[in-house]
Amino acid sequence: MPSHSVLCLLLAITIQEAIADPTDFVHPDYVLQHVHDASTNSAKASITLNAQSATKKGPYSIVNHNGVTAPSGDKHDYLSWAPYHWPDCNWCSTGRTHLVHSGDGGNGTDSNDPAPDEDLGPGEDSGDDDEYDDASYMQARSLHDEQLLELASRHNRLIRLRRRSLDSQNESPSGSSVFPTSTTGVPSAAESVLDLVPQVPQAPLGSLPSLPTSDLMTGSLPTATSHSTGQHFAGSSTAPQAAVKTNQPSKSACTPSPTKSLAPSATWTTCPYVARDGQVNPDVRTLAGAAAIDKTSDGFLSNVLASVFSGNHQYVKAAINILNAFFLDPETKMNPNVNFGQVVRGPGDSIGTFTGPLDMRGLVKVVNAILILKRSNTSEWTSDLDQNMQNWMAQYLHWLQNSAIGKKASSRPNNHGTFYYLAVSALSIALNKPQDATNALDEFFKNAFQEQIAKSGEQPFESIRTRPLHYRCFNLEGLIALAKIGDYLGKDYWDTKTKYGATIKTAVDFTMKVKPGNENVEELTPHVAAVAAAYGSSPAYDNFLTEQNAERHPFWFYDQPSALSHAPTSKSKASKRSMVSWRRDDDDGITGTVSPECPLIFQSHKQVEIDDGIFVTCEQILPFYSIDPPVD
Repeated sequence: MPSHSVLCLLLAITIQEAIADPTDFVHPDYVLQHVHDASTNSAKASITLNAQSATKKGPYSIVNHNGVTAPSGDKHDYLSWAPYHWPDCNWCSTGRTHLVHSGDGGNGTDSNDPAPDEDLGPGEDSGDDDEYDDASYMQARSLHDEQLLELASRHNRLIRLRRRSLDSQNESPSGSSVFPTSTTGVPSAAESVLDLVPQVPQAPLGSLPSLPTSDLMTGSLPTATSHSTGQHFAGSSTAPQAAVKTNQPSKSACTPSPTKSLAPSATWTTCPYVARDGQVNPDVRTLAGAAAIDKTSDGFLSNVLASVFSGNHQYVKAAINILNAFFLDPETKMNPNVNFGQVVRGPGDSIGTFTGPLDMRGLVKVVNAILILKRSNTSEWTSDLDQNMQNWMAQYLHWLQNSAIGKKASSRPNNHGTFYYLAVSALSIALNKPQDATNALDEFFKNAFQEQIAKSGEQPFESIRTRPLHYRCFNLEGLIALAKIGDYLGKDYWDTKTKYGATIKTAVDFTMKVKPGNENVEELTPHVAAVAAAYGSSPAYDNFLTEQNAERHPFWFYDQPSALSHAPTSKSKASKRSMVSWRRDDDDGITGTVSPECPLIFQSHKQVEIDDGIFVTCEQILPFYSIDPPVD
């Protein structure tokens, strides 16, 4: 390739990095058989660059080097913080060193709320960011604060107060009260950000010094079993009528801090935290965990693929180095659980939430890369390494299927449930249990999937969120990966329809037609490429993909018709394709779609938790099943 062409390619790839590489799965046989396809040269070059970058910056580990550990005190226990939760303290700024701006108002309560943060939380991070850098973080935080201050007067607050213990994570049955009262004031978003700037040294989360409590706002703190003093609902800009009104204390009403030298980490255990849907608390990025698994999975898969493209075994060695550091090395390994994934900080027990397993969706790429290594018969993939990874994945899968956190994730009707079944199916394949993987796929597509997509293609449980385009795309990411794993197992879930007659394609087509507003339509690009490969191309797909320069991204290599063997476009469809189709047990042979009705989960619960502390009711969801698709 001429040097000027290489330069143009590198520039184009750099410009297009805004499109995140999604959770994905590609058939190992396709990888080995289509190394030299010219139509994917740009994508392969991008994958190779990613591999080289990961080798240079990695390996990665969940072990934090700032002294912060999980509440267990074990540095190998995964720890991440719930991205949409913010502290609610109302401490005075006078005399405390961790408030970095002047003034005596402290964390005053503000009835207005900033616009949702376009940044993704750790559970939805693409993993493309560079290593955490203090100077870059401070600069970004400063710009973020200015935006918050500018927008604060123009947006209504959307606060989700969350319940704290595992028991309280279960939804309230019909008829039960879900609105405990509160007199807690809520800090402005800008002040909350400023209060949480990390300083060195920081006390570990599990070993903070005892603090005097006489001066704390004890009346505003929840009990040890709950961080939540109320519940709010997805899609609303104000609290439900039954919730107590928040007070508006004056600047002089702030509470003196317990000490004049309060470390930022003290906020994590003394302040109750409230949820703001779609607004990422930037200090969650100071932890290594979420970014580490994303970068590990991307780096591992990219290096494995680069070794196949080039025949250079140095890429395999780099891949194994990345894998070993994250999963197996005694100093840097991760224990096979996420008991402390997406923890909501504050008083009381610090247990992970059902949203935590979402952080680990990169395991799908890890499994995929291992399958490719095995199929390529490389000598670097030893029996000892294989057995060690089998042991790790078996332990994690056991935790996922048997822990209270995992069980609740499996029961969610939205993207959390989708990614749970994706993890189970991928890990089952890795453990040489293809029937278990198929059973997981069947269970998902026969149940949760049936109510995820309306006749129009809308995804009600995703579109009700504050960033509907992002969540539609995020659930599609999981659905498409599930269909690809099914394709690998010889099943066609591409044609599986919901109870309303919709397929994955229907959802992608709908999302293409929806006006993105202030959201980034580029998030949809990988999914358009996938449905074009699975269902066949169209002028609309071609135009969209051309506008987004899709062929220059890694997913373009994965999303080719030849990568699928049981999709509608597959040559074997007419003879050997195994199509899976579901219908309601009470249809009595009647074909067609059903009228919109409350999803089954509402039969036992008046409101359903779709993210930590964020609830929806049937009355909110139902209208989304009846809307007409957008006009072309």
